[in-house]
Amino acid sequence: MRLYITRDSVAAGDDVDAPHLRTGAFAGSDISQIVSACLAISRLPSTSGGDATWAIASGLPIAVIEQQWLEPKMLSQFPPKLDHLDLESDLLRLHFTYFAL
Repeated sequence: MRLYITRDSVAAGDDVDAPHLRTGAFAGSDISQIVSACLAISRLPSTSGGDATWAIASGLPIAVIEQQWLEPKMLSQFPPKLDHLDLESDLLRLHFTYFAL
């Protein structure tokens, strides 16, 4: 499966290469492993103070990522099935949303 990953900008200077597109590939259907693969492919910017908060979604919200956490927190103990996400053929679109405090 091909991954098409975008993310929000965290500051005006970060807009230069928006939407911060990254692509990658993943073999499997485990949603938590897909989230981990997305984080490895698309490193999220950190903020001074260490309190950046992100959410990853693919048509549906999937997980929350906090800068100070060791791993993402899935939003449900029963993650959505792959075919409920923004999946077309073998292309899965995912987006990281930044929440400024």
